Amino acid sequence: MYITLLLGLVLLVLLIFPSPTPELAVRKSLLIRDPAAAFTGNVTEGRIKNDPRYGDLYYAEDTERSYIYVKKSWLGWYAASSGTGP
Repeated sequence: MYITLLLGLVLLVLLIFPSPTPELAVRKSLLIRDPAAAFTGNVTEGRIKNDPRYGDLYYAEDTERSYIYVKKSWLGWYAASSGTGP
């Protein structure tokens, strides 16, 4: 019982708090929309960096929302926007 509670708490913290890397932020965003792609999809860094409105661009191939922008806060990285094109 304690192990289940501990695993649930760890999962909750991982989903709520920002990620330590941009790729993990992209995968967390994919986990909500397309769980299979979050584990098997290819995530690559885009050419847009430090966009003041959206952040850094990342590509998630073979997913419904293949363009994902991530921003860095003082806690870590989070997905700021996503869509089918930049």
